[in-house]
Amino acid sequence: MNRLYRAFLLTLLLFGLLLINSSKDAIAQDEQDYLNEARSLLAQMTPEERVGQLFLVTFIGDTVTNDSDIADLILNYNIGGISILSKNDNIGGSNNAPVQLAEFINDLQFLSLNGPLLEEEGIEETESGDQIIPSPTPAIESSGNPVPLFIATVHEGDGPPYTQILHGLTELPNPMAIGATWQPEQSKTIGEIAGKELSSLGVNLLLGPSLDVLESPQPFSPSDLGTRSFGGDPFWVGIMGQSYTAGIHEGSEGRVAVIAKHFPGYGSSDRPINEEVGTVRKSLEQLKQIELAPFFSVTGDANDPLSTVDGLLTAHVRYQGFQGNIRATTAPVSFDPQALTTLLELPQFAEWRQNGGLIVSDELGVRAVQRFFDGTGQEFPHRQVAKDALLAGNDLLYLSQFALTGRNYNSQLANMKDTIIWFQEKYETDQTFQQRIDEAALTIIQQKLKLYDGNFEPENVFVDPLKVPEVINQGQSSVFDLAQDAITLIAPSQADLDDQLPIGVNERIVIFTDLRESRQCSACEEEPWLDVQALESRMLALYGPQASAQVQPDQISSFSFKHLNDFLLARPEAFPSPTPFSELTPSAGSFIATPTPEGLQTVEPTPTISPSIFVPAALETANWIIFAMLRPDANVPDSDAINIFLKERPDIVRNANIVVLAFNAPYFLDTTEISSLSTYYGLYSKIDPFVDAAVRALFQESPLSGRSPVNIEGIRYDLFEVTKPDPEQVIELFIVDDGVPKSPPSQAPLEVRPGATLRLQTGVIVDRNGNPVPDGTPVQFIQQDRIQGFVNVIGEQPTLNGIANLDYLLEARSGNFRITATTGEARASQEIDIVIGENAVVSVNTPTPAPTQIPTTTLTPSPTTTTTPSPQPTSTLTPRPTATLEPETLNPEKEDTTVFGEVQMLLGFGLGLLATGGAGYAISRTEHNNLPVIVRCILWGILGALIAYNYFMLGLPGTTWLESLGSWAALLITLFGGVVGLLLHRLSNRPY
Repeated sequence: MNRLYRAFLLTLLLFGLLLINSSKDAIAQDEQDYLNEARSLLAQMTPEERVGQLFLVTFIGDTVTNDSDIADLILNYNIGGISILSKNDNIGGSNNAPVQLAEFINDLQFLSLNGPLLEEEGIEETESGDQIIPSPTPAIESSGNPVPLFIATVHEGDGPPYTQILHGLTELPNPMAIGATWQPEQSKTIGEIAGKELSSLGVNLLLGPSLDVLESPQPFSPSDLGTRSFGGDPFWVGIMGQSYTAGIHEGSEGRVAVIAKHFPGYGSSDRPINEEVGTVRKSLEQLKQIELAPFFSVTGDANDPLSTVDGLLTAHVRYQGFQGNIRATTAPVSFDPQALTTLLELPQFAEWRQNGGLIVSDELGVRAVQRFFDGTGQEFPHRQVAKDALLAGNDLLYLSQFALTGRNYNSQLANMKDTIIWFQEKYETDQTFQQRIDEAALTIIQQKLKLYDGNFEPENVFVDPLKVPEVINQGQSSVFDLAQDAITLIAPSQADLDDQLPIGVNERIVIFTDLRESRQCSACEEEPWLDVQALESRMLALYGPQASAQVQPDQISSFSFKHLNDFLLARPEAFPSPTPFSELTPSAGSFIATPTPEGLQTVEPTPTISPSIFVPAALETANWIIFAMLRPDANVPDSDAINIFLKERPDIVRNANIVVLAFNAPYFLDTTEISSLSTYYGLYSKIDPFVDAAVRALFQESPLSGRSPVNIEGIRYDLFEVTKPDPEQVIELFIVDDGVPKSPPSQAPLEVRPGATLRLQTGVIVDRNGNPVPDGTPVQFIQQDRIQGFVNVIGEQPTLNGIANLDYLLEARSGNFRITATTGEARASQEIDIVIGENAVVSVNTPTPAPTQIPTTTLTPSPTTTTTPSPQPTSTLTPRPTATLEPETLNPEKEDTTVFGEVQMLLGFGLGLLATGGAGYAISRTEHNNLPVIVRCILWGILGALIAYNYFMLGLPGTTWLESLGSWAALLITLFGGVVGLLLHRLSNRPY
């Protein structure tokens, strides 16, 4: 029966592997079909068409005509893609911008698929002006080898500056806000929203997400990526990247290609990403552990095709010590063939690349590239830049800002055209160059075939602008839920917070907001990133007179950081000198008549009163001072107002409750500054749902379940420590029976056959933040022989999704065993008790917790009273057990006893063998036997002893009573077997 059972399990395993391989084979077949089709299409293309496919270009404007620059690039230079950017005025500023953009993209694709536009009709609006009616485009004969364009954009979330389409679409959070939830499903949801909305507009190439690991934040360095990263733990960045990628693919139904950036990792660079080529001092092995790990997760180590990215965007960053020699420095990876090839030949990338993985260069005209190729800044060798990027291994060349800094777009356009023409010429004369172009073009066409299921017919490529309003701006509730899950209480502890909040009735509130503005287009009006009145308006909407009436409008005063700095720095322009009484006018809008020397009068407006003048009075009566903080930036005036305030006005700080709402990364305040605060929240994102979450937190209506995904030096919050297993938990243990985890109690144990294999499984092991520990966390399974006292590690297995599994072969001999699990400092677990007789009886017991909990050392971030508390255990965690559990692996005395018992067993066995051999020799000598007979007699005795000892150790029937003898049983059973062997020899021996 045992053999039949094992055969059955083996059959199931082979069947499962067959299904997996069949799935992989089907995917591989699809890839092969696209590859074959791409080869066929490439063979029909002219050299000019092949060359053109390699270029992703930028252009100015949001309309297209047959004589426009972009039409020229599409029709005459056969470019492969276009990047849509707000700084190039590609997106209008009206509420109908998404619909207009969809029509615009259709026109661009029409040029690529069908040739020149036959009718150039302007955009038509309905009488209400709130919807665009697309003009019908007459179909014409397709050109020779039509291939659709890549329509690329950046859509990182959090509004400007890293989201291009600011109006009409769902406001999405940035990656760090997603990371603060520690919930991959939230990442997938945001990806689905983005994918669905972008694909409805016709965007098919997303330059993102960023998979950079923010291992060590650099708060005051312009190179710090801040909220553009999912976090500082490579495992979690990879998990979030996987989920976000899957969401994009699902939401777009495969119509948006995901290009992860900045490969192979920019998080450790010390230079601004586009201003200067940074140098990272790490070897390839070190890169594998941190920077490359998230990129592995979305390529070769991806769970499924949906979570596999379509391409990687190479960063302009170089590495010192890349191949082990710390003195050797690579060129930027985007221009270094050896470095990029070494990376792409790693097992995690090799198959992905072979199956059509696309490599996209970062912008090739940014200042970092210009300075690398010419440190003087006098020349920009555009041909060489593009050539080196191609030969390094990039397939799609991103020609953005493609001229010396300060030059206009005409210079960029001229450089683009010149580069394409030069590539065409070089294609005809350089065989190696031709081969590289064909390889890159093949990969690009293969990706486009995947996007459109092999069908490049216009009706399959074009989108329907009339359906855009039905698709966009539908994800607000999901983003609201995410904001509630992301908000983080950084300081103080939850208990201390309960003593301070909520804001009381009639308490005066002063709000200071870091006001910054940007435009959707050059002709559009400036709009605030975070409006000065945003918090006040939301506070009144939720808790004002028309709601719960907890606050009144006259309790709240709102100012910008500039107004605060005007007061702190006593700027004269904010506090003008008093005007003589005779020159004052009755109202602020009236005019002053001033006599001129000629006796004539000129009319002059009275000076506008700055709100800064009201700041002192507001602060004097304030009970609450709230700061809505963005990222401090030396290039942004007054962004340091909060730092100056906390340093220069301790008198005000002592007399009011100071609250900081960090609508960006949470690590821009130091320990001293945080110690001055009453409350410090991490919001991470500045879009409306996070403003709502901030206000609700001030009135204690937020769960505050978020945790920072990055280190916060100011409170000594170390991500490496908090992602270790929580020592307070009791690890759950299960027996997997027919694929179902079970926890049979001692009153109703599970019966199995001795010699069977049990699948042992832990519950989800959590870290100090209550999240599953990273994959690969080692878990030890420990077995205790409860009769003989032996304790040994029976296996160490890595976790997957927080769970570890071990296949355990039941002893065939009788016995009583207990199995527990430990990992890191988490030493307590449930206990699997196994009693083996004729059958094995298995049960799972939960240790009884102590009457009172043992105090534990917390991760107190700073010595002040406002420090962050240690993470609170979730309700699913069992309190730490008492010392009566006595985990033997931690008890030195028990370990000594165990070792001594094992030694006794071995000594007993050895003595038994020695006695048997001696007895055989003595018997043979007394009978005057010759040497062969003496040897035969001794061997018979030893053989009998070995058989008996193994019978006992295997726990075969009839040996149970010997277990009570402990280690003496080894000596007795060995002697017994030896005697039996000698008797058998005696009976079978015949004298010669």
